[in-house]
Amino acid sequence: MAEAPIAAPDWLLVGQRPRNTRVGDQRRLLWLAGDAAWTLAVARDIAATAPRLRTTWLGSRGRPADPNRRTAGLGGECELLIVDAWAGLDLDALGAAAGTLRGGGLLVLLTPPAAAWPHRADPAAARFAGFPHGTADVKGRLIRRLRRLLAASDAVVRIDGPTMTAGEPPGLVPRPDLRERASASRHDDADPPDPTLLKPATAEQAAAIDAIVATARGRAHRPLVITADRGRGKSAAMGLAAARLWASGAATILLTAPRRAAALAVLRHAGEPALCFRPPDALLAERPPADLLLIDEAAAIPAPLLEALLGHYPRIVFATTVHGYEGTGRGFEVRFRAVLDRLAPSWRALKLREPVRWAADDPLEALLNRALLLDAEPAADAEIAAELAAGVASAFETPDRDELAHDEPRLRQAFGLLVLGHYQTRPSDLRQLLDAPDIAVHWLRAGDVVLAVAVTGREGKLPEALLEPIFAGHRRPHGHLLAQTLSAHAGLFDAPGLGCRRILRIAVHPAARRRGLGRRLVAAIAKLAAADGADLLGASFGATPALIAFWRSAGLAPVHIGSRRNAASGVHAAVMLKALTAAGSALVDTGRRRLLPRLAVLLAGPLRGLEPAVVAALLSDASVTGAALATDEHRALRAFAHGNRGLDATRPDLHRLLLLTLPRALARGALEPTGRDALILCGLQHHAPGACAGRLGLDGEAAVLGALRRGVAALLPPSEHGVSPPPD
Repeated sequence: MAEAPIAAPDWLLVGQRPRNTRVGDQRRLLWLAGDAAWTLAVARDIAATAPRLRTTWLGSRGRPADPNRRTAGLGGECELLIVDAWAGLDLDALGAAAGTLRGGGLLVLLTPPAAAWPHRADPAAARFAGFPHGTADVKGRLIRRLRRLLAASDAVVRIDGPTMTAGEPPGLVPRPDLRERASASRHDDADPPDPTLLKPATAEQAAAIDAIVATARGRAHRPLVITADRGRGKSAAMGLAAARLWASGAATILLTAPRRAAALAVLRHAGEPALCFRPPDALLAERPPADLLLIDEAAAIPAPLLEALLGHYPRIVFATTVHGYEGTGRGFEVRFRAVLDRLAPSWRALKLREPVRWAADDPLEALLNRALLLDAEPAADAEIAAELAAGVASAFETPDRDELAHDEPRLRQAFGLLVLGHYQTRPSDLRQLLDAPDIAVHWLRAGDVVLAVAVTGREGKLPEALLEPIFAGHRRPHGHLLAQTLSAHAGLFDAPGLGCRRILRIAVHPAARRRGLGRRLVAAIAKLAAADGADLLGASFGATPALIAFWRSAGLAPVHIGSRRNAASGVHAAVMLKALTAAGSALVDTGRRRLLPRLAVLLAGPLRGLEPAVVAALLSDASVTGAALATDEHRALRAFAHGNRGLDATRPDLHRLLLLTLPRALARGALEPTGRDALILCGLQHHAPGACAGRLGLDGEAAVLGALRRGVAALLPPSEHGVSPPPD
């Protein structure tokens, strides 16, 4: 097939920078829209014109992209980035790879013909198609929006090529000689020069290095928080500071990040052996000593993990991207500022604004920020305050997603709220929000501002033939998290057959909190779901006492807690449900009734590490069944509470007492926190009293036993004739 000639401006001559340095540091996008063979052939020829450039190919033909390698190459840099949308457009990978493209570089985007692109089934969309849907059921709203933004951008030159009706030729991949050439060019400079000789690129970066060194050498408990957009050199500054500290004789510098791939830039600039990388959960489990802990992309690490690290390491530098696919520094600031103020009030903030990798007015950065909503922000606090002060009534709405895809102001507000409220919101969440089948967006709006937003999904009502395979663990229908969890893990066999509306994300504007808006939004969604025929309203989330309390206040009851900590969040996932029909009520009642006896077993095994405050939140007002305590059991408990009877001799009786009385006592607030936690740690999780003293803030085994005895005394009724289970 004859290739169409390319007539392009000078800045598309890859590897030849114009004399104007500012323009030369800008990055651009070449959009090749045509059939699969033509776009690939032209991209190959562009790469061949400059074989010594570091080139990255994103997407491979003939096989689906590996979701575990979506951010491959994050720690490196390239001058030519080729993104093959014929192989599937992965927004997370695009956001990650574009951040590695140096100033003066070129992003080449290969797509189907522009008019046909939104209507073509995208291989990367398969993960958004829940059972029984397929890739063809994922709508093209995101692609239509992207096509519109590309056409309006000054950073883009579009070249239309020939079209084919036969579809994509199978098995096409970049030519092996080009792949080898690109790999060789990367290998030539894979070993950087001595990092101690590298110099910062900007005055801001130099100030950041000095501040990191000062944190390592200064007073304890004065953490440094560095925020920056992508390409501002924060990771390089951390690496260069670590190299300087190591060269001057600093003992141990630890580095952590959501994944090792997210920290490659720090490691590359620091060099070996200046740094030791450890994942956040490993740091908390092993607690190795360190003179300084560096945390990169802190916004993508859950606040409870950061708080635990802050409590253990006296000198910490937190660095995070303000607008980026790894998370948001704005959300980090809102969620974590209170923790810093409480635990380390002398913390310091530093912001890097000047780009290091590309020009300050880079048009490609502006385009990608808008296209991927990397810089999405909720309405300003002042706008929220003005609407609330004016007494404007908030309205519940479920916007049409076709209209939402064209309503940039409200889309940015809604997505900005989701970014603010969730530590790992990614560009792919935008595609799910706009395109995934059975997904809906809901919000509370006052005037032109969005006060609260939620994303929900329709799950369940699966064929009866799937109930047994799901329960047995043989089937896990994609897109039905609650149905599968409730059946295979919580033991609720009938759950997949019921219809459920799951709240995937929910966020309330910080300036509008403490007004009951979250509960109002949940109530409105429940009413809508019931009208749609759902049996249940549900949520699955990382269990913390505050979140459990919120969902309980919204009318949902806990029915399950996962036995393993989530690798990303570091916490156990809880499932809470609200019944919307008689069938849903029967299932919720069964789940509530099973929760306590199941936890009584799991807390002594896989859940021995579950935080007592989380256990207390789950068990508060849980359903209680069982025979009353016998007289001799009651006598043994009184001897422990008011005498000197040993704990081991009383453990069986204590276990029975807790199952009968703890849920109601927790609901009444009848236990002081130390006694409550001692009862859970020693009575349900079977920890030795001496091993719990530090966690309880008590001085030794005797103090823990004293708290236990007082807790048992508070649970025992005055009657000498047994303890009956309270009415449910």
